[in-house]
Amino acid sequence: MADFAGIAPYYDLMTGYSRRLVKEFGVIKHLVDRFKITRALDAGCGTGVHTIILAKIGVEVIGLDSSPEMLAIARTNALKEGVRPEFRQEYFESLPAEWDGGFDAIFCLANSLVGVQNAERLSLSLQAFHRVLKPGGQAIIQVLNLSGFRRQHRRIIKVSSEQNLTFVRFLDFEELDTRLNVLVLEHELGEVRHTFSSQSILPITSELLSAAARVNHFSGIHFFSDLTLTEPVAAESENLVALLTK
Repeated sequence: MADFAGIAPYYDLMTGYSRRLVKEFGVIKHLVDRFKITRALDAGCGTGVHTIILAKIGVEVIGLDSSPEMLAIARTNALKEGVRPEFRQEYFESLPAEWDGGFDAIFCLANSLVGVQNAERLSLSLQAFHRVLKPGGQAIIQVLNLSGFRRQHRRIIKVSSEQNLTFVRFLDFEELDTRLNVLVLEHELGEVRHTFSSQSILPITSELLSAAARVNHFSGIHFFSDLTLTEPVAAESENLVALLTK
């Protein structure tokens, strides 16, 4: 997975963690109700926002991430919110065998899947997702629609500010590589310090994801523009959301 350990201390401020806990509760609750989810895996949970939402709804949930720094923050966040979901440090493509057939749904949101970095690991990740889902279970995947960004010659994902910090998230489209970059500017006493992180990512398209899902025996493959699962993905969509059914 892509490793943003260096920006872990800033991650919740950068992504608006507190606002997201409120803003994204409704759409996650709708998905839980629609698919009758009682046990879920939050794959690529980061600092735990969706794991915590699922736990608050009453879902038995495991939050998984490859970053111990992110998981440490996730555990603290969960305690502050009064929930105690399980958190595990694992990689998508090597999920534990004891999880086989155990989940109603897998949530892999917030662009986490691009961290697999190549098509082989994407396929292995979907193979593992399929393995740990119950029959008829759903994998709900949300990534940036990078083909749309490239088509629009757009590199800036978002610029935001919190307290004395400015966050710039942007992309580099190179001939043989696509990179996700985060620049953190800290303003203090007239000086500016910075932290920079850059990771190679896999530019996932609907075609690539569909092919990997078919190879790994998902029976239903549908694409949408957001987590409401109402509008089909379009060329100009900010996000690409996949609903994969085992």
